[in-house]
Amino acid sequence: MYDHILRNGRLTDRANGYEDACLDLAVQDGVIAKIAQSIEGETKNEIDLKGLTLTPGLIDYHAHFFSGGTNTSLEFAVYPATGVTFAVDAGSAGPSNLESFLRVLTEREKRHAGIFLNVSSEGLSCLGDHPENIHPAYFNEKKIVELCRRYPGLICGIKVRISEEICEISNTTSFDALRAAIAVAQSAGLRVSVHMPNFQGELSELIDILRPWDIFCHVFTPQKGIQDGDGISKEVFRGREKGILFESACGKGHLGHEIAKKAIAAGFLPDIISGDLTRNTFGNRPAVSLPWLMSRFIAMGMSFADVLETVTTTPAALIGKAGRIGALKEGAAADLAVFRMEEGEFVFEDARGDRLTGNTLLVPAATMMEGEWAFNNLPYLQ
Repeated sequence: MYDHILRNGRLTDRANGYEDACLDLAVQDGVIAKIAQSIEGETKNEIDLKGLTLTPGLIDYHAHFFSGGTNTSLEFAVYPATGVTFAVDAGSAGPSNLESFLRVLTEREKRHAGIFLNVSSEGLSCLGDHPENIHPAYFNEKKIVELCRRYPGLICGIKVRISEEICEISNTTSFDALRAAIAVAQSAGLRVSVHMPNFQGELSELIDILRPWDIFCHVFTPQKGIQDGDGISKEVFRGREKGILFESACGKGHLGHEIAKKAIAAGFLPDIISGDLTRNTFGNRPAVSLPWLMSRFIAMGMSFADVLETVTTTPAALIGKAGRIGALKEGAAADLAVFRMEEGEFVFEDARGDRLTGNTLLVPAATMMEGEWAFNNLPYLQ
């Protein structure tokens, strides 16, 4: 007997061959048991998703959920209401408070979480009062490597922020801090995610320093970033050829419509679309939620299938769970999201007031985690 049969959903997961395909999906014991045109058999719950879109649960690769440990972090529990079933914290904790962070999370949340460990000892616990210290002299490489070995399934990489204002208060430079962070990451055998808006130095040197599979974060920032005159720099294409990954990490002020539209028109799409949501931005414009940000990228010219790949297939592979999460396939985790694809005229605004009109809005309707409903906005879903 199946635990659930979800009928007539419009399945989208291009990596597994589904693009708006009307199919049934069965769940048993927390995994996807079967996907077919019509599924026969007994079930405890049968739900008709006619007219609704069924996707893998979303993965927010840039989140902040060290609740109580920083001034700005959310609680992990807010994510399922937006279709997010797996979140990766982007440097909220450093080596001095990582284990305090872990005590904030339930065991179930830990199964659905990853962490980028901040190279700064205090992480972002001070954010809102003052920036973290990124002077390389204070990086505790030995402790960082030890923690990465202690929590190998949880720690995904090393985080560093190299904006000019952080460097100045830390009495260092963007590239000195970045090179030192990469050396630590090299010792730990992990990638680096670099927050780079308003960095010091030239983009070409930043691309030179980053290694293949490192993360160039906030790629569409309206601050100093990938701009080159009226367009985007050819350096980002060189970076992509090198194997660097480019992440939106939108947040309140890191998604500028003008630069993003130019990049997309030039064929430079983000590898990862992520939220960078905090207590001040979650549920509030311009950031709102990951589905809202996905809708903004659709309005800027990306297809739904392209956008979905950046919040499922790609991040699942980066955290070593390809085919196990972020996937509609038999044997994958039954972490699922149901959306209404509202059609109309929707106005999005970035932090600088640049307005953008789109015709599609992703509205979360239900979320399943480990084969159980974690969020329910369907009147008939019990």
